Amino acid sequence: MTKLSVEEKQSDRRSQVASATMKLIAEQGLQKTSLRAIAHELGCTTGVLTHYFRNKDELLLFMLEVVMERLGEKTAIATQDIQGIERLTVMMLAVLPTTDELKQIWRVWLAFVGHMPGHNGLMEEHKTLYQDFKAFLKSELTALVDMGAIATDLDLDFEAAAWIALMDGIGVNMLAAPQYYSQQQLKTMINRHVRSLIKP
Repeated sequence: MTKLSVEEKQSDRRSQVASATMKLIAEQGLQKTSLRAIAHELGCTTGVLTHYFRNKDELLLFMLEVVMERLGEKTAIATQDIQGIERLTVMMLAVLPTTDELKQIWRVWLAFVGHMPGHNGLMEEHKTLYQDFKAFLKSELTALVDMGAIATDLDLDFEAAAWIALMDGIGVNMLAAPQYYSQQQLKTMINRHVRSLIKP
């Protein structure tokens, strides 16, 4: 049996903490998700948690990164064999709350958004992650311009921001009223926006 290094053990434990924290936040909200509650979910003491995270704020910053990492992984897997403008539709569908796992991720994300006012650390981390995501989308759009798949006169910074706004709007409404968002309806909504990027 291969022995895990100290770093691997710590990474595995942090991953377990992330999963437990995400489950609790999705079920009962951010306010009720205390270090004590997380420790109870994991079957350990709060002392074990503070070995990895000094306080709840540090844990929340870590969780914000985890949410974005998991969405990034979903995007990468879904688009690995997709080329051209179809990547945009596939990318969006890969991260919208269409599965139990993605619904949980979105509930956690919304909990963070509601918790951010007055928490400078979370606000700054959110700004950084938002800018990183927008830069990623802009690079995708730039590649599509270069291959002639979309119009060349677009303001790509604006289009990347609009894409995030579209995704956020659809995602939030899917959680509130999922009955109005079948897979076909989602594709129609997204493709309508994608078509607006193509030069007539």
